Amino acid sequence: MQILNYDLYDLYALFDYFRGNAGKFPIYRSAVEKIVEYITAPPSGNGIETNTVRKLLRPVYEEDEKKLVWISVDNEYTANVSVIKNTAYYTILAALLKEMLDCGDDADRLYDFCDAVTNVPLILADDNKPKKAIKEMIKDYQKKYDRGFLLSEIKDI
Repeated sequence: MQILNYDLYDLYALFDYFRGNAGKFPIYRSAVEKIVEYITAPPSGNGIETNTVRKLLRPVYEEDEKKLVWISVDNEYTANVSVIKNTAYYTILAALLKEMLDCGDDADRLYDFCDAVTNVPLILADDNKPKKAIKEMIKDYQKKYDRGFLLSEIKDI
């Protein structure tokens, strides 16, 4: 399925949240799995769903978590809305979310992961030669955990 640039902003906010709240990840694991399923599904129909990330997170959202209150409301788009068309971006996002699922039970690694990739969705939303910036951001995570992390996914952008 296709997503909007605003969904990338929501993914940025989600990575940023888990960077500071890694212990909360298990609550949101099933929703992150659903986001992966959604972004890896082939496009269908003519319309583009809005607020996709938020809607997929809502069933597990804990209302007392003030830092995630944005999940509970739909974003009303007024300007600069764009559909993410670059298929390589979906591959990158899926790889990021799958890595999050893989390291979600290790709070230290999840922190390191989120610290390394928090800004990747913003860079993809900007769509201005993201390869170099992403490589720079993830290099410490690669050195510490997986030298090949995200290399094959970013080669095509």
